[in-house]
Amino acid sequence: MDNSIIKAIKERRSVRSFEEKDVDKELLEKIIQAGKYAPSAQNKQPWKFIVITNKNFIQELSRDVKGELKKLLKWRFIKKFSIKELKDRELLKFLFIIAVSKKDVIFFDAPALVLVLTENKLFYDESCACCAENMMLTAHSLGLGSCWIGFASVLGLKEKIMEKIGVPDNHHISAALIFGHPKGKTGRAPMRKIGSDVIKWIE
Repeated sequence: MDNSIIKAIKERRSVRSFEEKDVDKELLEKIIQAGKYAPSAQNKQPWKFIVITNKNFIQELSRDVKGELKKLLKWRFIKKFSIKELKDRELLKFLFIIAVSKKDVIFFDAPALVLVLTENKLFYDESCACCAENMMLTAHSLGLGSCWIGFASVLGLKEKIMEKIGVPDNHHISAALIFGHPKGKTGRAPMRKIGSDVIKWIE
């Protein structure tokens, strides 16, 4: 029989649809506190947090992300600018749809966005990943939905945007997490891939 932690791990889902309801500050503080109890390399605890609950500001950041994506799509034609992923036609199509969408397909109209920041040092991002997972599991246990937004990393491409957000010097966005009250049922987790099973035991 699964204990409460294993149950939460198996039931947590990425949520991208939220009720038009604010997340209490007390709940966000609990989520961040749980994140701070994550393991970290040499116990450096290298994370800092920026909490954004201003919906207009979140929408502005969503537009900033789309703007930077449009630039990436434009720059792919410049010979000196080469990102191998931008040679994938399906990915390009997906990025274009995201970049021109009139809806908030970046932060999904979430009422709360928490940025986990860190410095560019050895194992700091890995530590922050542990922190982010703690936060998402805690959100689930509190009845909230969450999702890790990978597209938010492009905000770091423009110094003015980072200054606007308030990211300290020599720091970058290691994880961007949205939180809110889930709208409707989140559904069950899909079956786990067979190919990612244990391939060998060395005893």
